[in-house]
Amino acid sequence: MRFSISRLGTLISTMEGKHLQSLLSSFRCSAEPVAENFLKNTAIMHEKNSISRTYLFSEVDDSGVRTVKGFFTLAIKCLSVDRPHNIPEEMFELMNINDLVAQAYLLGQLAKADGVEKGFGKIMIKHALGTFSDGKEMFGCRLVRLDCKDKMLGYYESCGFTQIGKNKSGNLNQMVAII
Repeated sequence: MRFSISRLGTLISTMEGKHLQSLLSSFRCSAEPVAENFLKNTAIMHEKNSISRTYLFSEVDDSGVRTVKGFFTLAIKCLSVDRPHNIPEEMFELMNINDLVAQAYLLGQLAKADGVEKGFGKIMIKHALGTFSDGKEMFGCRLVRLDCKDKMLGYYESCGFTQIGKNKSGNLNQMVAII
């Protein structure tokens, strides 16, 4: 698959609103309807309000139609670490925890479109981690966090993340990676 990566903020400033909305509407993800809804209804507002940054992976077909094949959203969000913790001691030390809070980058959304080839999610994660690494070089912070459902634990572990517990409501797993 040949794709291009664009930051949503760039598209907002260079595309007419109806064309941008059409592009975002091309994204279909039956596996993650919450992510699909976020992209179509919330991502632009988050981008404009500097809450997060969304990166789109798109492809142009033979007839010139551009569609979104996947996206990820990046933000900054502190991570509370309760005692006792389930974090390996070596990782705990690398997290720079102060008063049971670690500064962290957040991989907030990650979704690929229906029918996209297997392995594309890992390509997107690699790009997300590369973007976080750029941030690390400019601002510091080496911790990346994400929250995921139980069924995604093994997948994110295969991408280098470690489960450290559950969120406060207990419905999502908190995972971290050191970059």
